[in-house]
Amino acid sequence: MFAETSPDAFWGMQTAKSNFCEQDYAVTRYIAEFVNSLTNLVYIFYAIYGLRKLRQKSNHDVFRAIPYWGLMAVGICSAAFHISLKYHTQMLDDLSMLFTTTPVLHQVLTVNATRRNSLMIAILLWSSLLSLVVYHVRTDELLLHSLSFAAMVIVIGIRTMQLINAQTLPGSAARKQIWGMVRFGAVIFNLGFYLWLIDTWICAFLRSTRARIGLPLAFLLELHGWWHIFTGIGAYIFIAVVDHLVSGVSHDAIEESFAWPASWASRSVFAGRDPEVAHKKQS
Repeated sequence: MFAETSPDAFWGMQTAKSNFCEQDYAVTRYIAEFVNSLTNLVYIFYAIYGLRKLRQKSNHDVFRAIPYWGLMAVGICSAAFHISLKYHTQMLDDLSMLFTTTPVLHQVLTVNATRRNSLMIAILLWSSLLSLVVYHVRTDELLLHSLSFAAMVIVIGIRTMQLINAQTLPGSAARKQIWGMVRFGAVIFNLGFYLWLIDTWICAFLRSTRARIGLPLAFLLELHGWWHIFTGIGAYIFIAVVDHLVSGVSHDAIEESFAWPASWASRSVFAGRDPEVAHKKQS
């Protein structure tokens, strides 16, 4: 959807093909979409937390830090896009998601792999990503970009579940805690996606409702901003869980290594029962 750009807009005419339901330049002439820009701090905060925790571990290395740097890049690039609504910042926003997901995909595909196989898979993944980047920038076609991102997320999700069963003991507290975080991460990530869709489908209703209730309560109905918050939490959880599973460290007291609400989810109703044990009982 497109909105008429304010003549006082600091960044000038919109050149990005995407725009969202938030009223442009409603708060300040320096930021096109205020809430959509501000909520990207969630990605940056969780990335900084993850990097700090990683540096405290004796077995950390630069490659394990790449997904957290990617998460930070998503926050920065998405904020730049929502601040300016420019085409080049939209490209950065789109591509940062792929650059964050690819190293996590490499992690889950190369557990216990030899150095040679790990290198070969890395070359394959990054060369495929480079080809996709070139195609996306040249054509500005979103379907392949979206399908590629969705496919990587699905593979990461499946491999994460396999790794939980392979790396933890059936019925153990560690397995229940990790399953709790994974379940919560999946639920909150999908909730963010649904809010993003609703923000698109009923934009006119949301705008009229926000106009009636006024600020600051109107900010609560900026659903694309909630998409940033929820997907930021979900992405952090999966990055941190995957890093924990492939690190080879003990799984005891794992909730102490994770930021809230991941630590809460590991002890909440999301932890529930061990799926493998429950399946055996049903059989």
